[in-house]
Amino acid sequence: MSKQLAFKEEPVGLQEEIEKRSREIHTDRYSMAINEALSMYENSDLEIHPEFQRIFRWSIQQQSRLIESVFLGIPIPPIFVAARKDGVWDVVDGVQRLSTLFRFMGALKKIDGTIDEPDPLISGDYLKSLKGVIWNDSPEASSGEMVTTLSEAQRRFFKRARLDFQIVEHTSDEQAKFDLFQRLNSGAHLSEQEARNCLAVMLDATFFRWLQQLAIQPSFSQTVNLSERQEEESYGVELALRYLSIVTAERSDLSGLSDVSEFLTSRMRNFIDSEDFDRVFEQKRFVDIFSWLNEALGESSFKRWDVTKSKYSGRFTVSAFEAVTAGLGLNYGQWKGLESGPRSALLRQRVQAVWKDEIFQKRTGAGKSADLRIPYMFEVGQRVFSLGD
Repeated sequence: MSKQLAFKEEPVGLQEEIEKRSREIHTDRYSMAINEALSMYENSDLEIHPEFQRIFRWSIQQQSRLIESVFLGIPIPPIFVAARKDGVWDVVDGVQRLSTLFRFMGALKKIDGTIDEPDPLISGDYLKSLKGVIWNDSPEASSGEMVTTLSEAQRRFFKRARLDFQIVEHTSDEQAKFDLFQRLNSGAHLSEQEARNCLAVMLDATFFRWLQQLAIQPSFSQTVNLSERQEEESYGVELALRYLSIVTAERSDLSGLSDVSEFLTSRMRNFIDSEDFDRVFEQKRFVDIFSWLNEALGESSFKRWDVTKSKYSGRFTVSAFEAVTAGLGLNYGQWKGLESGPRSALLRQRVQAVWKDEIFQKRTGAGKSADLRIPYMFEVGQRVFSLGD
């Protein structure tokens, strides 16, 4: 017997949601020549954040294929930009398309302001003569291979090729912009923190760079001891943000926590928007805490303490990271007043106490969701690292 489906006569709820959400994103379309887009970029009216370029870096094969498409007149997918209140266009989707075009033309800048020197192209699927092609006159490439420069007519043709821009107006909801960014870049295989990094850059690039500086502090790097893959996926930046998010939270902020990623994104947005978030103090506290841990325990700071064998073993444990760093941060004033030697000895003792703690043992381990772990790591750390009576 076939299953009968029941339908509501009027999906009023759906229609209301469509109308409400569609009002949150305002878009426009615009077409311009590559040379016009380049002029906007050089005048700082079009922002291709240098921080994005490492995340979205294309191979020379991908770059050559795009250049080939321009010469053949093959349509290039629209570039999505978010219009800021100051009138600048932030590139939301199309970072590498624009970066490739501007790099090929010898105009793309790196973070330090120097030109990102282009490599000679490789043969295309259709234009085999693209091999070794560069934009400007040069006797040879840096590798010593012979190169070919475009003719003046070819450069003019390239500069006049048109790009379509889809503009998300500045009146659109900020969260909607971020959601759009995540959807458009879903094929880029970004980690959650890499996507969050892009949001931070779009909202406040100075905050992102500040957070990056925390993540490359030597003492922090040595205590968390991340793998190369974790570094590539910005897990160090995520851990720095995780520490800040927990240590600056109220206990009530952690109640009902269900998704770590949403929690970290929300806290990061609050840090950027808040005038009370003291970056100078937080950086000092961060550096002190990880310096103390590195001095006392080094790369064993967040590894499992085996009571029976009286030694640290295994890999980095995120539960220990949350409990230990939050505990030190919440009791920072007490620990700051100790001398180096006694502090290291006491720190080793308290870290071991975390692993012996009944609540920690119950709430840590594989399979424990955020709401069943983080609030308890906060409480364990606050209690175990307290030096009060």
